[in-house]
Amino acid sequence: MYPRSQFPPTRSPRFLRARGLTLALITSTLLLGGCLDDDDDDNDTPIPDSTAELTLPNGQIKGIVKGNSLVWYGLPYAQPPVGELRWRAPLPPNDWDETLDASKRAEECVQAETTQRWERTARMVGSEDCLYLDVYRPQRPDYQNEELPVYVWIHGGSNNFGTTKQYDLEALAERSDVVVVAVQYRLGPLGWFFHPDVQTGGADALSDSGNFGTLDHIRALEWIQDNIAAFGGDPQNVMITGESAGGHNVLNLMVSEQSTGLFTRAVSQSGSMNTRSTETARASANAHIEWVIRLREDRKTPDAPITAEAAEAMRINMEAAGTLADYLAETDGRDFYQAVFNYDRLAAYGAIEDGTVVPQGGWMPAFRSGNFNNVPVILGANQYEQKAFMPLYGAAIKPLGIPSGEHSWMDLIDVAHGESDLSLDTVLPTAQDKAVYEMTGYYGGQAWRAKYVDELAQVISTHQPNTYAYEFRWGTEAGPSPFDFIYGAGHSAEIHFFFGSGDGLFGLPFTETNRPGREELEDAMMDYLADFVRNGNPNGEFSSDQPSWLSWNEATDEEKLIVFNANEDQALVERTAATSLAQVDSAWTEAMTTAGLVPAQQNTLRQLFGQSPHPLP
Repeated sequence: MYPRSQFPPTRSPRFLRARGLTLALITSTLLLGGCLDDDDDDNDTPIPDSTAELTLPNGQIKGIVKGNSLVWYGLPYAQPPVGELRWRAPLPPNDWDETLDASKRAEECVQAETTQRWERTARMVGSEDCLYLDVYRPQRPDYQNEELPVYVWIHGGSNNFGTTKQYDLEALAERSDVVVVAVQYRLGPLGWFFHPDVQTGGADALSDSGNFGTLDHIRALEWIQDNIAAFGGDPQNVMITGESAGGHNVLNLMVSEQSTGLFTRAVSQSGSMNTRSTETARASANAHIEWVIRLREDRKTPDAPITAEAAEAMRINMEAAGTLADYLAETDGRDFYQAVFNYDRLAAYGAIEDGTVVPQGGWMPAFRSGNFNNVPVILGANQYEQKAFMPLYGAAIKPLGIPSGEHSWMDLIDVAHGESDLSLDTVLPTAQDKAVYEMTGYYGGQAWRAKYVDELAQVISTHQPNTYAYEFRWGTEAGPSPFDFIYGAGHSAEIHFFFGSGDGLFGLPFTETNRPGREELEDAMMDYLADFVRNGNPNGEFSSDQPSWLSWNEATDEEKLIVFNANEDQALVERTAATSLAQVDSAWTEAMTTAGLVPAQQNTLRQLFGQSPHPLP
């Protein structure tokens, strides 16, 4: 997941049906992606209750009652990764003496604030003391004696932003009758940092991996094994799920030997980003260090900033003198983000192929050989993934003459939000302008799906028969105008449907007119995953009235993926054909050529919104 929006106030509540459960009226606010929520409380008033008191191995906790759910916020699953524990594998949490108040959300991990429009700000937020998780479950008498499936949510955010404060998951826990665990983890240069001056020289192979965020995920899963039974959860039935960078992290866990036996199902929603070699990760760490040097030196002499070359020389000299580790240790955690913001751009942080936590060569050699945590898996993507980002690239596209006229794709953000006198026809004044925007969004989305769904599913399914795939399409037809054209089924739009709450992508598409169809689609999507978490198969008791979701091996060549869509009145769940990245790229080139785009325009659009092939063995 890349920078994204926060949802506005919740839509009107509706009754959610759940087999075996009392009908419950749920009101929840789902805050998604990059915008941080300064108000930790929801519109309802949570009531502390003795039923939310538990004793864990580390001590007693007291959560809250929210509607028909029990919720525990901010539970520590590791020691704070501060001081000497920065850039170290996480350790189990320390014991506490007094009852831990689990009624307030934990502070987010250090990151750069992101606005509702998916734009970075210069404000750095969060704390290095951030390894906490939230637990949700249905409220029932004697719930501790139950063994409900466990639904683990790993948030997205390019692995450089995000927090559990962005999500309220009571509706998911109640409808699917599961224990939900949402996990925070170290981000950016504090979460993935590979440099010998902060490593142990082989004394601690896990810490030397540089994959601290990945190790946080593993530590959280270990915590679940040790603690979730106290919440009425089954540690032998754990499903890991994540979207975008969270999906990337799910795939990392699938190939990591360190996570063996810690989960039984996996779901990657719009999983993306590539893993990185240690050489690439080392170069990235060098760059980060030099940005930090520039930041700290420029603060001393703001009227005489040092050059990039001088910062590089200082890094090399400190490495030679053996003083770099101390220099980095005394640097404030937020400054690692501030430095990137000041001198470069904040990139995505793919996991590092260290050979201990993540295998050398990344995912594909492991998946091809069958040497991975071989559990049932669902892979999915959205039809127009890239349309959620395309307006943000307006400045990069405009010098190419895209679109014609005086405006850029960036102006489409104001058009979509109704905050401008501009219209879609003003920003995209010609038929060609609209055709270029549409084909870029469509083929960019299809390239994403081909690489991270179809081609991965083809490989994984040779070893795991319970491999399933989907394409999410809602919003392109049933969404209101001009949202349907500007964003449609864009990146992250499916999360609202899998969670059964929220107001849709950027808070724009949900209307009274499209309510019947989209709510029926929400029900269907939640029910499929309720069955999958129980059986490793999305077909079962919950989804018994839905179309059968065929596994990749069961499906014919023409019908590999299930399609999640709806019109205004009803859900439209069907199947569609698989594709390959080569097929998508060929069709995209033909479409751009037919539209009259010159090679420079074609290459830039493909570079920004296309995908590179998976590496060969």
